[in-house]
Amino acid sequence: MDNASYHSVYVETIPNTSTKKDDIRRRLTSKNIAWNSDMLKDELLNLVSNARSMYEEYRVDKLPALHGHTVLRMSPYHCELNPIENIWSVVKGKVAAENKTFKEKMEELTKKESIKNVSAETWKNCVSDIIKEELMWELDGMSGSTVENFIINFDLESTDTASEDMSSVEEVMSL
Repeated sequence: MDNASYHSVYVETIPNTSTKKDDIRRRLTSKNIAWNSDMLKDELLNLVSNARSMYEEYRVDKLPALHGHTVLRMSPYHCELNPIENIWSVVKGKVAAENKTFKEKMEELTKKESIKNVSAETWKNCVSDIIKEELMWELDGMSGSTVENFIINFDLESTDTASEDMSSVEEVMSL
């Protein structure tokens, strides 16, 4: 995921200065955080701030977690390292080429059809381009951190095809 605001919506809102004092107290109690009835709102908010990590659960992380997956978040402002940006470019190009009427309904149908037609091969090529970009960044000394290797399954039909695909990834990695 990139860091778009709609990818970073918390499961529950974090109390802030506009939250009513009684609501802050209820939230602290629900998190088993001790507070005193004579505390000022600022003091209660300080308790919230100290326990902020207890509130920082993102909505979009819940469904993948139910299926044993973890969402990886992209570094901010690095769309060139996000393969979905290349996919959107392909989709937008098809929509622009096929939209002759400039009617909104037709554009929407064309967009949906273009999205359905994005193949595993297109995804593989986009991921390969990202890997090349990462390698160029490393060669230029611009890499700020290391990310562990991970495998993206393109829903391949046989293990023979999977082996061929891995060899092409290895070729990219050897560049």
